[in-house]
Amino acid sequence: MLLQEEMLDYNKKDSMKVRNRKILINNLIIQASVGVYEHEKQSKQKIIVNVELLLSNDSEPEQDNLESTQDYSQFRKCLIDIIQSQHFQLLEILVEKIHSTLMLYTYVIGAKVNISKPNIFNDCEVAYELSNI
Repeated sequence: MLLQEEMLDYNKKDSMKVRNRKILINNLIIQASVGVYEHEKQSKQKIIVNVELLLSNDSEPEQDNLESTQDYSQFRKCLIDIIQSQHFQLLEILVEKIHSTLMLYTYVIGAKVNISKPNIFNDCEVAYELSNI
């Protein structure tokens, strides 16, 4: 017969198998050089970046400190560095570059990247999304 403490340990391990761990970066607003039209090549425009990262359960922190977990700032910096690295004609290529780079991080097992251009039209915003989760 399992003791109550052993049962709690068992339940914790069992529940970890079905848990999804994610980091979300929501509504990163940044000026980007992206687009095929001449006015888009001449001036940066506002884009909004949303990222969802699915993490493996073996990266779950066991202590309450930054060294034992995935630092959110590394992912934010990755996004900014890629966006500012060059002019992208197609939003699809920018999204792909961000997605493939994020997938290189240890413990990232899936990613969803969504970038919108809120000011491209007067009556709507457009967005492109790539996901393997």
